[in-house]
Amino acid sequence: MSIVMLTLSFFTLTACTSSGVVPIGESIFIVSKKSAACGFSSGEGTKVDLYREANAYCEEKHKSLVTVEAITRDGVPFVRCASVELTFKYITSNKS
Repeated sequence: MSIVMLTLSFFTLTACTSSGVVPIGESIFIVSKKSAACGFSSGEGTKVDLYREANAYCEEKHKSLVTVEAITRDGVPFVRCASVELTFKYITSNKS
């Protein structure tokens, strides 16, 4: 039992980090993240986290986010963690 708990703790600590926003072209960016719940969840909660991160990045630059592609992979217990990859661009914001 303690091996299982140790393994789950390891995945919880290592699997919940974001790649950070990475530029992949002119005003096009990608960010990805694995779920902290690993194989025991869908990627939807992680997708929300990524949208928050991407929106914050855009807002710092006074821009608005436009999704190019969002790929969500559900977790499979003991096989893979849920993950999301978000590709986005930003445009000039209409906010004053």
